[in-house]
Amino acid sequence: MYCVVGSGPASIAAAMALVQRGLPVTILDGGKTLEPERKAALDRLASSTPAAWSPADLDRLRGDDQSSRHGAIHSKRTYGSEYPYEDIAEPFTIEKTHGPFHYSMARGGLSNVWGASILPSHQLDMDRWPITAADLAPHYRAVLDFMPTTGIQDSLENLLPTHAPAERPLAPSRQIAAFLNDLHRRAPALGKAGIHFGRSRVAVTPEPCVQCGLCLYGCPYSLIYSSAHTLNKLIADKLVDYRPGHIVQRIETTPDGLLIHARDSSGAPLTLPARRAFVGAGVLPSAWLALHSLNAFDQPVTMLDSQYFIFPFFRFFRTPGVDREPLHSLVQAFMEIRDPRVSPHLVHVEVFSYSDFLKRALMATPLRFVAFNRWLQSQMFDRLLVLQCFLHSDDSSRLTLSLRRDAQGRPKLAVKEAPVPGAWWSSIKAGLKLAANGLSLGGLPVVPAMQFAQPGRSYHSGGTFPMRANPGPLETDLLGQFSALPGVHFIDASVFPSIPATTITLTVMANAHRIASQVPA
Repeated sequence: MYCVVGSGPASIAAAMALVQRGLPVTILDGGKTLEPERKAALDRLASSTPAAWSPADLDRLRGDDQSSRHGAIHSKRTYGSEYPYEDIAEPFTIEKTHGPFHYSMARGGLSNVWGASILPSHQLDMDRWPITAADLAPHYRAVLDFMPTTGIQDSLENLLPTHAPAERPLAPSRQIAAFLNDLHRRAPALGKAGIHFGRSRVAVTPEPCVQCGLCLYGCPYSLIYSSAHTLNKLIADKLVDYRPGHIVQRIETTPDGLLIHARDSSGAPLTLPARRAFVGAGVLPSAWLALHSLNAFDQPVTMLDSQYFIFPFFRFFRTPGVDREPLHSLVQAFMEIRDPRVSPHLVHVEVFSYSDFLKRALMATPLRFVAFNRWLQSQMFDRLLVLQCFLHSDDSSRLTLSLRRDAQGRPKLAVKEAPVPGAWWSSIKAGLKLAANGLSLGGLPVVPAMQFAQPGRSYHSGGTFPMRANPGPLETDLLGQFSALPGVHFIDASVFPSIPATTITLTVMANAHRIASQVPA
C-alpha cells in the first residue's frame, strides 16, 4: 500500500501520479465537509438559474459578514461556513502566541477557500532550491491536465509560462479591461520600469459561468477547483481507497517498510502497514507529524512565509455602473515587479475589481463613510481596484515551530512569530514603485492605507524541512525524505527551500507530482 496523508492539493497531485503508475493508493484524511443545511442550500442554487435563486439561500451562501473567529476582514469562508478551518478529532494541540495561521482537516483542505490563482515559480525565486523551474515544467503540465485553468498566453508568458494545454479565459470586468488597455498602451514604459502584467490565471472551469459575482463566497455551481473534485473522481473510478476521519499521529519505519499509526473516526487507534507514505497534510500538521515521528521535541524549526499586503488603488478615470455589471469576482489581472531596488525577487500583485464581497469588506473599514452618499459611493467604487501583493520569503517575517509536551505528556506544537524588521519596508518600496509609475498605470495606490498582514496569514508558507542536495538535521532530500524516515515523503510546501511571491498552490502540486513520479515503486 502507498499511503497518502491528507486530501489537499499536494496530496491529490501525488495520488494522481501514483495512480498513473498503477500503484495501490490509500488516502487517510480528516475529511470534514460542508454542513448539511448549507449543502442543501447550495444544491438548490446549483440546480437553478440566478433569476430563480432564493434570497434566503443567497444569504446563507454569503454568511452574515466578513468577520470571523479567525480575525480581520480578510478571513475567507466558503458558502458562509468555516468548516475548512475547524478541527476534528484533533490528535495534537497547537499552542499559538501568533494568531491568524490555521490549517484544514477538510476534504480538499484549504483548496475549499483558496483564491484559485495559479502561476508557476520563476527561477529567480528558486535560487537556493536543489531543483530548477525546468525540473518542475513537465509536472506543471501534468497537474494542468486534471486541474482546470483559464491560462492565457499574453505578455506574462515569457516571464511565467502558462504550461496549459489550452486557453479558456474568463472575460474580465469592464474595469479591468480598461485598466489592462491603459497598461498595454504604456507597456514599453512599464517594461523599462520592471513592471510586467497580464490577465489572471485561475483554476476555474469557465463554462457555464453566469458571471454572478459570488466567487469569493463560493461558486454556486462549484466551478472553482477544489482538490476534492479530483478526489471524488478517483473514488468514483475506484482508483483509491479513501478513509475520511482517519488522523495520522505517527509514522514508524520497520525493516519491512512503514507502520502508519492513526485514529479512526471513532477515535480508536489503528496501525496500517505501508510501502511508502506521502505527507501533504499542510504545513502545521506536517510539522507536528514529522517532529513527532522523529521524536524531535524542543528542536525549533523555522517556517518561512510569503507575507502579503493590500493597497486600495484608484484609477484616474471612472468605469460607471460597476455595481450593476455581471462579472466574476476572483483576481482579474496580475502584475509582477522585477526591480532589484525593490527586491532581488519578484513581487507579485493581484488585481481585483469591484465585487459585493469587497464592498461589504470595505464597509467595515473607515471608508464606510461613503455609504451615506450615493454619489460618493459611485465615485469611489467606479474607480477603485484592490491590489493584493505578496513578497518572497526572503523579504518576509517568519514563524518558529517547536514540539513540546504539555502537562499530560501530550505533544503540542508551539507556534511563535519571528518578525523580520525589513519586511514592512519591502512592502512600502513596492507601493512607492507603483505610485512612481502611476501615470503609466492609469491610477495611484493609496500607500498610507496599506494593510500589512501578519506572517502566516497568506497561507503561502512552508520551508520548515527544506529540500537540500546534501540535507542536514531536520532537512529533507530531493524526494522529501528525512534520513531517519526513509520511505516517508513530505510533499507539501514544508519542503520548499524558499517561498516565492507568485502563487504557491501550482508549484506545491507540481513538486508533489514530481516526488510521487520519481520514487522507486
